[in-house]
Amino acid sequence: MRKKNGNKYRVLIFIIGVLVSLVILSPIIWIILTSFKDVKEIYSIPLTIWPRKFVWTNYLAVVKGLPEFPVYFFNTIKVTIGTLLLVLPMSAAAGYALGRREFPGKAAINLFIIAILAIPYLVFLIPLYIIEDVLNMLDTNIGLILPYTALNLPLGIMIMQGAYREIPSELEDSARIDGANAFQTWFQIMTPLVITGLAAVTIFTFVAVWEEYLFARTFMLNTSAQTLAVGLPSLRVESKSWAYGTLSAALTLSLLPISFVFIVLRKYFVEGMLRGSVKG
Repeated sequence: MRKKNGNKYRVLIFIIGVLVSLVILSPIIWIILTSFKDVKEIYSIPLTIWPRKFVWTNYLAVVKGLPEFPVYFFNTIKVTIGTLLLVLPMSAAAGYALGRREFPGKAAINLFIIAILAIPYLVFLIPLYIIEDVLNMLDTNIGLILPYTALNLPLGIMIMQGAYREIPSELEDSARIDGANAFQTWFQIMTPLVITGLAAVTIFTFVAVWEEYLFARTFMLNTSAQTLAVGLPSLRVESKSWAYGTLSAALTLSLLPISFVFIVLRKYFVEGMLRGSVKG
């Protein structure tokens, strides 16, 4: 009887999960399906959810008719990858030091990181703009990469600090006995064991940078330097009005990298989140 009740609860939870997921994903599903409709069907009444006929004209319109789109797309790729290349090793190194080492000022550093996380990032906008203007960093990739690194590093450090703490101390002791120095212990022994933490940092940072608007809008003044978050609305302004099919196709293409990263890392990400929830 208990087993039957348990199965019923699992089925009920599964159904609820599917329904909640559909509600959350419904705007994205609508955009993707709209991108495959022709103009006549998009404006037809009553509205259709599933396309009567799948067409690729909207994607061809993005590729051929919007020459700025590839520029915005690759600008976003460069800024996102550049930020990850800084955030990941710095988060891992700082997380290891704070999670596995005892030193004077450690509590103060942790308190400072938590305080930074609690401050709205809008507070840094004007000071950073002044600094970048003085250093001639506006309209450059590095002008976004460095602020994005500073904004995402505190969360990355906190995640990696918790990940390193979960590793048994015996492994670290064994590495020292075998003659490994501090760098070898961190990089070769400990870091391969915190892949779930690195995956979580990658996903959080990738999404935060990919969709960030305010800093990109403020620091990137020239069209050739703008990212997708800024570029797509500007394309609408330049063309005066948007064909919803073309807009949906452009948005769908902009979602592909995020979807790809999450699909590749989902196993490690979910494992890390579950482990963290049990640990807590």
